Amino acid sequence: MRILFLVLAALLFALPSWAQSAAPTAAARLQPFLFLEGDWQGEGWIQLGPSKKSEFVQTETVRRKLGGSILTIEGLGVDKANPQRTIHNAFATIAYDAVSGTYRMRAYRADGAYTDALATLNADGSMTWGFEFPAAGKVRFTIRLNEQGQWHEKGEFSRDGAQWYQNFEMTLRKVSK
Repeated sequence: MRILFLVLAALLFALPSWAQSAAPTAAARLQPFLFLEGDWQGEGWIQLGPSKKSEFVQTETVRRKLGGSILTIEGLGVDKANPQRTIHNAFATIAYDAVSGTYRMRAYRADGAYTDALATLNADGSMTWGFEFPAAGKVRFTIRLNEQGQWHEKGEFSRDGAQWYQNFEMTLRKVSK
């Protein structure tokens, strides 16, 4: 009887480690997003509402943190004509949510506002993330590496989720890993 108890106790304590080793780690789950890792520089444009387009110079810094279980993305865009004027200043994290089985992005702006977004890996290797503005519409961004290995990102807005209008685009080259 005592031997049976010891065998059952050993199995009970071993099961969690077997389950953990069978499931992909958080770091392994982020592998498809690692094409973003590194330091990037380039240019882009944004148009918010009927105003004219603002052109900007952009930097993005993407790093793995917490043992590779999250990615951090820090971006700064300054006005191309007036580098003292910030167009875009944001910080984001991407992580795998094991409970929902989805990738989550939390993006913060310099004013303290943030949004929680789904990040989706597409069949072509690109990534799409987006969110809703209550009573205004939806925003989505698609990031891919172009033929030159550059980060190309396109932003779109839709009031109804059916018809989309481009309002953002940037192309960045990797300057270091």
